[in-house]
Amino acid sequence: MKLFFLAKTLFLTMLVSFMLTGTASAFTEFDGTQTTIEKQVGKGKWTLVEVWASDCHACRMHMPEMVEFDGKMENLEIVGIALDGQPGKKNAKSMIDEYKMGFKNIISNPIEFNAWMELNAEESLIGTPTFLIFNPKGELVAAQPGIIPVASVEKFIKSKS
Repeated sequence: MKLFFLAKTLFLTMLVSFMLTGTASAFTEFDGTQTTIEKQVGKGKWTLVEVWASDCHACRMHMPEMVEFDGKMENLEIVGIALDGQPGKKNAKSMIDEYKMGFKNIISNPIEFNAWMELNAEESLIGTPTFLIFNPKGELVAAQPGIIPVASVEKFIKSKS
């Protein structure tokens, strides 16, 4: 069992390394600039990352609450990660415009994001939406699949601050 885990970890490390150094980036800004999740967090504020997709009904149902929550806590930044991938970039941009998302969004795809999850959260991507919470130092402190009420996020951050 340990050998399987080590082989899996090595494979995922090599896969992510290949993806991050190849022509495509695991994470990009909407203008095409390569980025990382780590560049989005750890700026002296808590960061709530919502992983979403434009074809996700639950994401669409929850997004108005996220848009309304944006800016409510002065020590919290929200970042979205659209899993539409480069081929679905137009669909993701349409959703950003439709819901008037004022917070930053970057684009990835399920395979690359899952590889990031495996290495950093030590769990697989289950689906969208998925929420990640990073402390002000940029350390991942919580990962939760499914819709979570913003009141729960606020309570969690206040309890850890």
